[in-house]
Amino acid sequence: IAAPNRRGTEPWRFVKLGRETVGKVVELRERMRRDSETRGGGGDAAEGSFVSWTEVPHWIVVTYPRAAPSSGPDGKMQQREDFKSTCCAVQNFLLSMWSEGIGTKWTDGPIQRTEEFAEICGIDLEKEKVAGVIWYGFAKGGLNKAQAK
Repeated sequence: IAAPNRRGTEPWRFVKLGRETVGKVVELRERMRRDSETRGGGGDAAEGSFVSWTEVPHWIVVTYPRAAPSSGPDGKMQQREDFKSTCCAVQNFLLSMWSEGIGTKWTDGPIQRTEEFAEICGIDLEKEKVAGVIWYGFAKGGLNKAQAK
């Protein structure tokens, strides 16, 4: 995936999740929803999508490097630059998928910010941060054409 990035670091990592891993993420979502309801929160911790997670055909988790705590202001600036480059890479990936007739959704939510999610997906939170999850698949009704503005 090509995208602008400082010093050619290509800091993004795209992790394709298989069915078994997706199943574990769905179980985590359900557990978080039940826990939230038990605490009187109404399940908000696991809400946020109109799509049933079990119906999403394909998942990719996108990460970028986390600055080491000892890296100081320069490390934090590099982390910020890496995040921006990762966002560009995701956008280019989504456009590429759309050009092939594949529907996508870049999503982010409370579940993706948990240690359990990272562990399920094989992400080392001391070294990486999650930029989001891309859901993708062929749209049942096809994709709408973008209107020129």
